[in-house]
Amino acid sequence: MGFVDKLDVLRKGFSKNIYEKKRDQLFKKATGKKKKKDQEGINKIPKKLKRRNVVMLKEYLLKSGHETDEKTITRMIEKFAIIFCAAVSALVIVFLIMSKGGLVKYLLYLIATWTVVLALVVIIFWVFFYLFLDLKIYRRTKQVEDVLPDFLQLTSANISAGMPIDRALWYAVRPRFGVLSREIEEVAKSTIAGADLEEALKHFSKKYDSLILKRTVSLIIEGMRAGGELAELLSKIAIDIQETKLMRKEIAASIMTYVIFITFATVVAAPFLFALSTQLLNVVQGIMGSLDLSEISVGTFKMAGGGETMKINDFRIFSALALTVSSIFSAAIVSTIQKGNIKDGAKFIPIFVAVSLILYFVANWIVSGLMAGLV
Repeated sequence: MGFVDKLDVLRKGFSKNIYEKKRDQLFKKATGKKKKKDQEGINKIPKKLKRRNVVMLKEYLLKSGHETDEKTITRMIEKFAIIFCAAVSALVIVFLIMSKGGLVKYLLYLIATWTVVLALVVIIFWVFFYLFLDLKIYRRTKQVEDVLPDFLQLTSANISAGMPIDRALWYAVRPRFGVLSREIEEVAKSTIAGADLEEALKHFSKKYDSLILKRTVSLIIEGMRAGGELAELLSKIAIDIQETKLMRKEIAASIMTYVIFITFATVVAAPFLFALSTQLLNVVQGIMGSLDLSEISVGTFKMAGGGETMKINDFRIFSALALTVSSIFSAAIVSTIQKGNIKDGAKFIPIFVAVSLILYFVANWIVSGLMAGLV
């Protein structure tokens, strides 16, 4: 009797629990192996995590408009990390040859380079790549939202002229709409290929993290299902979006005082105060260095000299780091006040950092010239 026939006999003669036990025993006798339930359970979590990362990368690439395969991106980042570690290893080998010793130490450096450093470089590359994609997704979303009212007005005019909704969307496309034009062309191609217009519009709205776009598409779909007057609906949606944009601009203009104060305090006032502190520290150290404080008696107490003081270069490094951090956060705050989102102010971060550092070094040079006679 074969293995399958034995299973049929068991299925007819035993209950479910007993059948599963007998089946596993027959499977073990027939194959000499245990069923791989435990192994599947162990491999389930890593496979899920890997699949989740692949899905997230696909979603980011789709939303950012990149047509590159996620496998190509993964291989490219791995190649960059390997090239970086190879360059570091080459530098280690050069130092080994020049120093003529310390072989064990440099071997440890090489091992650390190809383990810890490689993992850190890969993580850093992935973080910056996702930040780049996230900023690009946000810019594409803003481009779609900026031209959406004009597109809806043209679509409303086409519907009023007697066109059906799918043709009205297609004939409203203009080159100046940019990203939105390409997306509507994809929607039109999907409907020509036989897809439902509602599904095509939903797929289009899911590609962008925009509440305005999702609500607009939802209202269009509800209007199509209800059979209402779509031309008037689209016209009102366009007017509402434009009024919302004007309201945001008015709110941003009304709080411009806070933006000016934060910008002046971070970019102008802070560098001059740090420069003044640097030169005052230099003056104090010069004065204290000219005095003999090895042992000064004050009543029953004695002051012993020789203690270490802060170095000027260390304070300059601290000042530069403090100005950099404060400039980054001030740019983020200004962007949040004006635009309502930090991503809009990403372009201001390097400007704030560069201006504050330049003003610090310039103010340091000016104040050192003014206080040159005090040292």
